[in-house]
Amino acid sequence: MDKKNIEDIVRKEIIKSVIDSQEFIIAGNWKMNKTKHEVISFLDEIANHDFGGKNKIIIAPPSPYLYLFEDKLRYSQVLYAVQNLFPKESGAFTGEVSYEMARDFGVKYAILGHSERRTLFAECDEFVSKKVRICVQNQIKPILCIGENLDQRRSGDYKQHLTNQIKEGLIRISGDELKDVIIAYEPIWAIGTGETATPDQVEETHMFLRKYLVDEYGKETGEHIPLLYGGSVKTSNVLELALAQSVSGFLIGGASLDAKSIIEINNILN
Repeated sequence: MDKKNIEDIVRKEIIKSVIDSQEFIIAGNWKMNKTKHEVISFLDEIANHDFGGKNKIIIAPPSPYLYLFEDKLRYSQVLYAVQNLFPKESGAFTGEVSYEMARDFGVKYAILGHSERRTLFAECDEFVSKKVRICVQNQIKPILCIGENLDQRRSGDYKQHLTNQIKEGLIRISGDELKDVIIAYEPIWAIGTGETATPDQVEETHMFLRKYLVDEYGKETGEHIPLLYGGSVKTSNVLELALAQSVSGFLIGGASLDAKSIIEINNILN
């Protein structure tokens, strides 16, 4: 056996060891996509699939389809989320979804502060923090999205920007409530663009964020808050990204629309 073959075997064993030792969160954000027929077809394909039990699979469909998820995933390993929540119990808030509505359909997670919400609907950190607060008060786990634009990345200001988003987003919760929070880092310049942060960039940013969480919230809490990466994640790059330190899983956009892709990504990370 030559040196190259030995190196390949060693590398495969190292990769297997890293992947086997970690439980990943695989969260799919469908955004404003799919018809009723397409949703049913997707759910029929994954509802009875055996995902293996190691990783956590979460899908966030458009809210009108939550009733289909409740019906078809009743006995499935797959969990589901809403893409947004309004920080009030009820009232004159046209077009919004409350935590009670979400819970009625069995929702356990909510994506909050996504860059598209911040950009298109001018959601600020203070408003996002109110959403985080109402979620943790009502047994819904928030997936708090943070991320920098290309100018912030190039100028070097992105680290301060990211820590501000975390600090302000979590300012209304503390103590044991932090254990229910998931943070998703999505560089805005890599969302839906086909561009992906390199594994080195992902690792450097996630390690910085992990250190910040430990410094800010203490070792016990900071080391256990899941840190997801999002930004053009797909079957062809998920393994390399998963090997980056401090990556707890992924928030996946376009690839999550295809049931086979979700199944394959889970297989890669199993």
